[in-house]
Amino acid sequence: MLAYVMKEPGSIDNLFLTEVTDPVPKEGHILIDVRAFGLNRSELYTIQGYSGDAVTYPRILGIECFGIVIDGGGTDLQKGQTVAAAMGFMGRKYDGSYAQKTLVPRTYVYPIKTVLPWCVLGNLPESYLTAWGILIEANNTQPGDIVLVRGASSSVGMAVTNIAKEMGCTVIGTTRKEEKVSYIKESGADYVVIDNSDIHESIRNQFETGVNSVVELVGKKSTILDSLKCCAPKGIVGIVGVLGNEWNHEFFPWMPSTVKLTMYSSETLTTEYATPILQNIVKHVEDGHYKANAYRQFKFKDLKEALKIMEASSGAGKLVILI
Repeated sequence: MLAYVMKEPGSIDNLFLTEVTDPVPKEGHILIDVRAFGLNRSELYTIQGYSGDAVTYPRILGIECFGIVIDGGGTDLQKGQTVAAAMGFMGRKYDGSYAQKTLVPRTYVYPIKTVLPWCVLGNLPESYLTAWGILIEANNTQPGDIVLVRGASSSVGMAVTNIAKEMGCTVIGTTRKEEKVSYIKESGADYVVIDNSDIHESIRNQFETGVNSVVELVGKKSTILDSLKCCAPKGIVGIVGVLGNEWNHEFFPWMPSTVKLTMYSSETLTTEYATPILQNIVKHVEDGHYKANAYRQFKFKDLKEALKIMEASSGAGKLVILI
């Protein structure tokens, strides 16, 4: 099979498309014929060398995919079923989805019934499961809440907006770039703020008592501290991204009384938890309540071109590779 192999991190050019041996079926693992997968910032950070010993090399990267079961590994899954896979050290401790086939432990494979095409499905697993996790599980967002999404032009930010709007929330999206405002509005945000890392005064001018829930996708010390100041009493700031490329979080921020700071990691996903949620997400996309939030689709041979678009932060939404 063909796969992108990385022998050492450093740059996108360290990924090499090459012929490798097919994964060997294994008990308790699902062999998947990969049909589509989305690109993720965590993969880019690994490529750039920020993952440390969390990733072993040589490695086929890729933390998510949609595809067809080739071999069920003696589990309940059968050949020909449509499945998604995401996280669980996929593309980090074992080979991931930057390949025509991948072998994933059953725990991190989610059987899905759907009529959606691969070009749509490829946008969904990681972005929507992460959005659901931060919004519902971590931030305990309620219908009618005011939600601030910092980094709203990202695929997760757009998914958060879709879910929050469907819940009946008011959504404020932020971006550093004026040219991305239209994308954020199209995803459903009620208001868009240009983010200079110091927006709490403008948020308070619009919503005097503050917001109930902040989805912090930028992840810089300056934005986290500012997000806390945007919160209403008992508001929650949930950290779920590092779009700001700042990795030192060894600080304890000052927090207004009763405001909470939490985080969410999709490393906690398992099939028992994620399968019904992802099935519900897929159904909402089929019904038109959620959007795929696709920016561009690429052929497998053009994966490095797509990664360079992500590295330049010139897109808005999900970049999807079709095999």
